[in-house]
Amino acid sequence: MFKIENLYLKNALFTIGFYLLLLIVSYFLDIYSPSGPCTPGLGATILLALPFISGVMLMINIFRYFLYKKELLSSIIIHFLIFVSLLIFIKTL
Repeated sequence: MFKIENLYLKNALFTIGFYLLLLIVSYFLDIYSPSGPCTPGLGATILLALPFISGVMLMINIFRYFLYKKELLSSIIIHFLIFVSLLIFIKTL
């Protein structure tokens, strides 16, 4: 395996991996417990909670950034972009 020395890149890849894993888990949970017309399944519930999860993670990373972890800047940018894109998507529904 290879080791990533650049902490900015490491945090960015970790954040992207988190969102990809969340989408994959949501997909399989939606297969396991499908959504109906009036009741969301487990996968849809995770996707509905995604803006809140993204917002909380953004706030935690901003707090940690100002305390001592300056290498979290790339992760903050990714969380912010996903949070804003989810809000725009929800606004267009």
